[in-house]
Amino acid sequence: MLLKKWASNWAEGLSLITGETDRYKIALVRYILESLLSMLLSLFFIVMLSLFFGVLRTAFLITITAAALKIFMGGLHLSTPLRCAIAGAIVAVILSYVARLFPLNRFPLVLQLMIFTCLLITIWRNSPLEAKGKPLAPKHRTCLAWLSRGIIMIVLFLCLRWPEAKGVNELFYGAIFQVINLIRPMAIVLERLESGLDRFKGLVRI
Repeated sequence: MLLKKWASNWAEGLSLITGETDRYKIALVRYILESLLSMLLSLFFIVMLSLFFGVLRTAFLITITAAALKIFMGGLHLSTPLRCAIAGAIVAVILSYVARLFPLNRFPLVLQLMIFTCLLITIWRNSPLEAKGKPLAPKHRTCLAWLSRGIIMIVLFLCLRWPEAKGVNELFYGAIFQVINLIRPMAIVLERLESGLDRFKGLVRI
């Protein structure tokens, strides 16, 4: 876990520089640094893969939306940042093609309302979904839960009010990308993917 090692070293270094001794705060800084490094790694793979398939703009906007929502809502992770980056890039490219083939403004209003209701219920029940190793106190969890609900309601209002506006289609699919990371079926898929990748640990370090 190279990124985790870097994040831990930098967090400890910053605590020495600032004189901070609170282990919770140091752990929080480490988590933030690790998340930033993971995000940069993910963006690299997304840019490379989406450039290859010709969906750079769409994939980038969807990913940025999902990443912004994930800050408040949490979500599922694979065991290493590299696995997360590769899987995220693949999902972003697939969703980009879906977004181009089935733009939000072509959905009937009834279908839009049904999808929005499902997204809202999922986030209301499951967010924030804590990542392993994330130092989240109960009061912070409650705060993030209400922020998540408020933010998704704003996102869904924008999608419902201006479905044809520039960037709204990517906003909608970015929200879907994030909600996928909160549901049990995706957790099962990731568990099976992890077990499959673990079989090749001796051959390829992913």
